[in-house]
Amino acid sequence: MTSLVPTPTSTAAADLLDDLRALRQDVAALPALEPDSYARDHAAFELLSDQRGLIADHLAGRMTALGDGPVSVLSVGCGDGSLDVRLAEGLVRAVPGRPVRYVGIEPWSGSAALFTAEMAALEARELTVEVHVASFADAPVDEIFDVVVFVHSMYYVADVGDTLRAALDFLRPGGELWVLNAPRAALNELVDVLAPSLEDHRQWFSADVEDAFVDAGITTDVVVTLDALVDLASSSDEVLDFAVQARLTPELRGPVRAYLAAVSVPGRDGAPRVPHPVNVFSTTRV
Repeated sequence: MTSLVPTPTSTAAADLLDDLRALRQDVAALPALEPDSYARDHAAFELLSDQRGLIADHLAGRMTALGDGPVSVLSVGCGDGSLDVRLAEGLVRAVPGRPVRYVGIEPWSGSAALFTAEMAALEARELTVEVHVASFADAPVDEIFDVVVFVHSMYYVADVGDTLRAALDFLRPGGELWVLNAPRAALNELVDVLAPSLEDHRQWFSADVEDAFVDAGITTDVVVTLDALVDLASSSDEVLDFAVQARLTPELRGPVRAYLAAVSVPGRDGAPRVPHPVNVFSTTRV
């Protein structure tokens, strides 16, 4: 497996990041995001990013390769279902009449309700849907699946290695585990500096996931990187908070926006965009 080394930032950006570290040294942690505002601000963030479309296209391609038989999917951290509904719809349309089973796990009830509503709107008789309001470790799931997928949800688990091993136990032989996680690149350098700890650990980035696969002795396919961009120059303060995973104080907003400007690259329209990549890890249960 190729080591996932973050892309170096410019000297100016590195200096701005050091300034933010100095501002946060020996002070109380910033407040975490509240569950209801997290979901709302996440949705607003996605409108400024092309990443969700890239993920949907990539995973839809992988699902097409599953064949034309019945398919069952376990989506861990399914959120409001805006991604999963696209995948489920693709599965149903690809092979008319094929039974599709889709199970979500989501710790916040508000997002779980939206997941259910999104799936119900498909009105596909071949599709059966269930969602559990729980953490992955506590979800009452007692079936096996063709696919288990974590999209931006591995950051929050207590132990990545234990989670990977548990996920494999939910797969039938030949089933596939897909883990989509962000590297500690330019944007997540800010998260590392500003975000409060999650219970007793920091957020896990792609290098942590890579190490956990290796330590658990789980062989993976070649890691795929989806090179997304996000427009944070025009973001609201609330979306900026979501981007750094913390409620920023007024005196931090200026330095944070200056850093983001320093790491931005031209988008397709020439306007500044912040690199927002995601790595796709995959393995098959033998």
